[in-house]
Amino acid sequence: MIEHRLYEIEKWKDRSIVERQIVLATPKRATWYALQGWEVFDYHKSLDMEPEYYETEGLSIIGN
Repeated sequence: MIEHRLYEIEKWKDRSIVERQIVLATPKRATWYALQGWEVFDYHKSLDMEPEYYETEGLSIIGN
C-alpha cells in the first residue's frame, strides 16, 4: 500500500499566486512539487490526520 496525503500546492510569481491546487498525492510527489518551486502545505500533518493508503501511486487533483 502506498501512502497518500492531502496537499495544497501554490505557484507564486511577483508576490502573487498564479496557480493553486488541492491534490491527493504521495509524499514523494509533494517533494517533487517543492523542488519545482511550488509552495506545498500538508493538510494531513497540519490537522494531525492519518494518511490514506492506496494500491497505486496516482495523483488526484481535488480542486483549484
